Amino acid sequence: MYPVLIQIGTFQLRSYGVIVALSFFLGLWVSEREAKRKGIDPGLIQDFAFYALVGGIIGARLYFVLFSNPSYFLQNPWQILAVWRGGIGIIGALFGGLATALWYCRKKGLSFRQFADTLAPGVILGQAAGIFACLLNGDSYGKPTDLPWAITYTDPRSMAPLNIPLHPVEIYEMAAYLLVFLLVWQTRKKYKTEGFAFLTYLAGYGVARFLVAFFRGNPAIFAWGIPAAQVFGVALLLFAMAGFYVLEKGRVKRTTEI
Repeated sequence: MYPVLIQIGTFQLRSYGVIVALSFFLGLWVSEREAKRKGIDPGLIQDFAFYALVGGIIGARLYFVLFSNPSYFLQNPWQILAVWRGGIGIIGALFGGLATALWYCRKKGLSFRQFADTLAPGVILGQAAGIFACLLNGDSYGKPTDLPWAITYTDPRSMAPLNIPLHPVEIYEMAAYLLVFLLVWQTRKKYKTEGFAFLTYLAGYGVARFLVAFFRGNPAIFAWGIPAAQVFGVALLLFAMAGFYVLEKGRVKRTTEI
């Protein structure tokens, strides 16, 4: 693929950083649109974006460090900061962004559920676009396969094994995220309870990560050979289902009291 878009001498403009940046702004644009629709000041989304970027990067890098090759990073701690070389975990970015959103809503006196619903469509669409960076960089490659749609990396600057047909797991993941985006986008106006759109995103994302992990060639391992993505995917799905139950129970109780 194309891990480097432009190289002039020793300078390299890596596709990973460019695509991730564009994906961030795409998600921000969608979130601002959703904020206007819900009567929320788009300036709050713009203000939050900086904090979310910092929190997301920290969470994403820590996830990768903890579940990819922690012994290597213990021996080479300066490499923890080398985010530009690839190696971030989107699940970690989710938790980092979630923690940042909780802090920001408390600081600004905002409803977290409403704020999370506002961000949900933009977040998952940004994630779908961001997976293209992994495809170009080869850092989240698939298992070897002889299927006719396999992809083969030949650029020595790629992080994937070279000259081996692999599952295009990045494309699988991108397609799964786009389906989750469409689900959130099409149902967000139908929900009468704040928080349901965000929980829909969490449930869909959890299922997508669980399924896609079966095709990953280099999954981060949680324990006993189980991919961390599948553990967290199941956890997100269960959390979302519990959230649906609690919110719906609360809505029914309020309706009955009225």
